[in-house]
Amino acid sequence: MSMNRHPIEQEELMAYLDGELPADQATKALSHLELCPGCQSLVADFRGISQGLMAWEVEVPEAGISSEIETEFTERFQPREGVKVGWPRLKNTLMTSRWVWVGALATACVAVGLTLMLTNRNRNDDHSTLISEGMPTSDNSATYPSMASIEQYLIPDRNAEIALARSAAPQSISGDAKVLVLGWRGYETAIEGKNGFVCVVERSWTSPFNSAQFWNPKVRVPVCFNPAAAQSILPLTIARTEMVLAGLSKAQMIDRIKVGFEKKELPVPEPGAMCYMMSRAGHLSDALGHYVPHLMFYFPLTDKSSWGADLPDSPVTLNPQFQGGPEPITEFVISVSKWSDGTVAPAM
Repeated sequence: MSMNRHPIEQEELMAYLDGELPADQATKALSHLELCPGCQSLVADFRGISQGLMAWEVEVPEAGISSEIETEFTERFQPREGVKVGWPRLKNTLMTSRWVWVGALATACVAVGLTLMLTNRNRNDDHSTLISEGMPTSDNSATYPSMASIEQYLIPDRNAEIALARSAAPQSISGDAKVLVLGWRGYETAIEGKNGFVCVVERSWTSPFNSAQFWNPKVRVPVCFNPAAAQSILPLTIARTEMVLAGLSKAQMIDRIKVGFEKKELPVPEPGAMCYMMSRAGHLSDALGHYVPHLMFYFPLTDKSSWGADLPDSPVTLNPQFQGGPEPITEFVISVSKWSDGTVAPAM
């Protein structure tokens, strides 16, 4: 993976999945993954391999492996200079070294591949057969080229959506907040608030327009806007939602948003506009899951250097949600150490 095209390397993606990246680097990983289908696919592959390995049970054969397979292994994997590594040592190393784990996994995959090749060479390729018959395959890198049916974006249980929206912020804030839920015609008020905050579960179309997740019906993003953001950022979420439900294309949405700002029909961020995103139950994307608890701050277009965003050891990251889009907004992200329920979040 070239650093000229990707700000994070494969080993950093693996560290992200293992929860070993510092908060600022994890936030940068989120910013890149939101816009990079290739890295999203790679993360999905890593997770699929990891899950498969965890579920893999190896049976010890009564007799040794066939001489044909043994010959293949001898030729391909004979240790150089007579170095031998026993299974107990390998098992201990797997617990501490990611690269050894990957190497062992690769060796295991080759072993399985050799077994299948040598015992079933004339078998038809199941994946090709599925494709030729027009049936779905088990590809981890799901794509969402167009909008799904509206039913897939709705949450049938209204109370469940209210609870999910409130999980964006600590109960001391969300308990007195106004709560919106998504209906067939757009967002509706489910509970009136008392403190000026508004909690809502955003859907995939609040992502950047060039995001591979823009039409992902599984996306659920609990957000709790403070009063300033409820007046100046929430209207953008509502506007995008109404345009989507009206059947507008991305190009039409972009044009309408541009006109809305030109005519001052859409607001720019008010001073102090921010929101809480501290839910451990959200789903930001297929690659990221619920990510890490964080706060977001909104400004009219400004240079990220004004906040020291993305600098080494800085806790502030520039969020890509509005970057390159029609909204003249700059958004900064700062991760926090606890979920909205007060429990400590995993170190990232």
